[in-house]
Amino acid sequence: MGIKRFWLLLVTLIGALVLAPLGLAASGADRPVAGPAVCIEGRPVTNWEIPPQFYQGCLLVPVRQLAPSLGAVANWDGSSQEVVVSSPKVTVRFQIGSTEAAVNGEKVILPAPPIIREARTLVPLRFLAQTLGWRVKWNANTQTADLLGLPERAYINAFPGRLAFTNDNCLWLLDGSTPGAAPVQVTEKGAVEILGWSPDGQWLAYLWRKTTEHYSGKPYLWVVRFDGSNNYQVDSRPVMGEPAWSPVANVLSYSTQGPGGGYAPDMNLKLATIEEGGTRVIRLLPDKSELVEDLAWAPDGQSLAIALPRTGELPWRIERLGLTGERTLLLEGAEKGAEGEDEYLRVPWGLTWSPNGRYLAFYLLFNSGSLNADGVPLQVLDLEQHRLIDLGTSLPYRQWLAWSPDGNSLAFIQGAGREATENKHLAVVSLPEGEVASYGQPGTTDSQPCWLPLPWGPGVLFVRGLEREGETKTGTEALSGDQRIWLAKEGQVRPLTQGTPDTADCYPYFSSATEKLYFLRLNSATSGTFCLQPLQDGRVLELVRHISGSPGFYGNYHPAWVSFYYLGPEEGDIMRFTGKLVESYVEGRHLELETREVEGGFLVVVPTNKESAAYLEKYLWQEVTLEGTLSHKPNIYMRGPLLRVETVLPAALGEPRKALLTEFSIEPPDFVVKGKDLSRVEIWAVPTGTGIMEKDLYQLGLARLQGEVEGQQIWAFPLPRETIMATHIFAQGYDADGQLVGRIYLPFTGVTEINQALGTGEE
Repeated sequence: MGIKRFWLLLVTLIGALVLAPLGLAASGADRPVAGPAVCIEGRPVTNWEIPPQFYQGCLLVPVRQLAPSLGAVANWDGSSQEVVVSSPKVTVRFQIGSTEAAVNGEKVILPAPPIIREARTLVPLRFLAQTLGWRVKWNANTQTADLLGLPERAYINAFPGRLAFTNDNCLWLLDGSTPGAAPVQVTEKGAVEILGWSPDGQWLAYLWRKTTEHYSGKPYLWVVRFDGSNNYQVDSRPVMGEPAWSPVANVLSYSTQGPGGGYAPDMNLKLATIEEGGTRVIRLLPDKSELVEDLAWAPDGQSLAIALPRTGELPWRIERLGLTGERTLLLEGAEKGAEGEDEYLRVPWGLTWSPNGRYLAFYLLFNSGSLNADGVPLQVLDLEQHRLIDLGTSLPYRQWLAWSPDGNSLAFIQGAGREATENKHLAVVSLPEGEVASYGQPGTTDSQPCWLPLPWGPGVLFVRGLEREGETKTGTEALSGDQRIWLAKEGQVRPLTQGTPDTADCYPYFSSATEKLYFLRLNSATSGTFCLQPLQDGRVLELVRHISGSPGFYGNYHPAWVSFYYLGPEEGDIMRFTGKLVESYVEGRHLELETREVEGGFLVVVPTNKESAAYLEKYLWQEVTLEGTLSHKPNIYMRGPLLRVETVLPAALGEPRKALLTEFSIEPPDFVVKGKDLSRVEIWAVPTGTGIMEKDLYQLGLARLQGEVEGQQIWAFPLPRETIMATHIFAQGYDADGQLVGRIYLPFTGVTEINQALGTGEE
């Protein structure tokens, strides 16, 4: 052995002896020997047959044991005295004692030769991992090598969504609607924070920092198209707070600050319209005007709520700011002054509008970061009754507030203490009464509430796992053991996902049309896989592997690792849609469902059986839920998409309507309409021609109530005496409140058939 090699081995041995008692190896009581540690996406490799060790300045690992974790297998080729490592894309041949290896037949030079120790072959870790498509991050302080996989699409078939996610602080995008499309890397350095998708799903907004540590550098606002193209910086100056998309347009609102070190707000508010060719930026508040610490778009996108801090001259305030600059005070604190007090409530934060625009939820932050970390007051402002509703103490995370689709209930996470993994429980407040229902269970912790869309609602999806006491560690396990996606509905809770205790589920997204749940399944505290689970069979499909991120402060898992934009139902799926059932005469009479659940706002509906046909007519002009298969192919009505309806359900679960139409007939000399609890009955005709719209229909007249027979009203209207140019005739009824009950048609269609039935046709 040469002198140089002798001294290298001696230094390595001494280093191992020194490091072992200091506990610098990765955690794991079952490790037989302390020394350099290896983690795979945050999860330590334990139970080594022989521990990793340094040789010639290079970290070597047992190849047969590690290869399967990297998606490969290792075998001994006795004829050539080589170790052969094979994966679907790569074959590597190592020769003991040689610094030459072959990768898919091409010769390469190794940093150190493979060696045999205790009948086990050890090879250079970094070379092996990188050749198999993994990245290696070395932490010199802990003597740990963390292997990070490159993002991989695991499900090659199409799925209806666009996914933004992070891997090793970098931003990636995947368009799931294109079968087999691979993830696209957007950034290659620094660190990103995903803000979310534009309302139309064409753009993703994100914050980018030059450093790889979140919150250690000033953030810059960027946008990128869904396919990874047209990636550009929105503003040359860094931003403050959380920029937000308008709910109705591709417009971002934000404030800026100085690019240098220290706190240097520009005290402005800007609006940036995002377009293919760049941005158009206007200042809604000019520089040096107001310090906007938080903002939230109103549901109609015509104004913003802005939070202004307490100062020496003014108390804290919440104002409504219109897009043309008009301002209205919504709420202000009781006291002013920013000096001479140990602690005080400084500014509202986490502003969140209800969808109906009546309520505004917000936290009240102290002038102390430490106090804020342990919990702050949560309140709701009722703008109609001009009153505040106090919801107790919560951690100030906007992501822990979720409004119901109708805007009359708020789901939130209640509980003090900075650890997200302890004493945090789901609660729902019903408004305007202010009644709070708590769904907490002893020994568990809740987070990330979101409401089910119609028709599944009212119900709340949320994340629940086992409670962990003490300070959160960001090491080897999911922070809350056996953490799953749960559903709270009608006073009951139940888990929707299942998994092994060493995994955790989070970031739920739900498709009501196809009854499919999308979520991230954590394999460790810092890595996971984006999954899809149809609720009917509970089978979990992996969509995208090797997503990574930070557990966040105290285990809050913010900023989010993923953002999912649901594109709509898939062809051929049994789907649910809720909306108002109406009729149309474009290209002939047919029914349509007016719904916000599809692009364009409506579906052409066609029954698939006699039962669904009867119920479609029965519930015409009412709110319904339809189940069937969707087709985007052209149809005879030239108005797609088309839903082939199998089941019709009334959307309202309350008392059925008392008023109804039961019969429409010709009993010369009158039209006769029968029904119950009707206050008004009209007779209408559909004219001949093409492209007939609702506005083209004309009223023949008002029927008169003749009396009641066996509990049914009898209404009559005289038959016309001359030929009528109409393709359909129907009666339309109203209840006592003037609400339309529905329509009922004569069983005759076409000019000839109708006039023969009326007795006005030619003899």
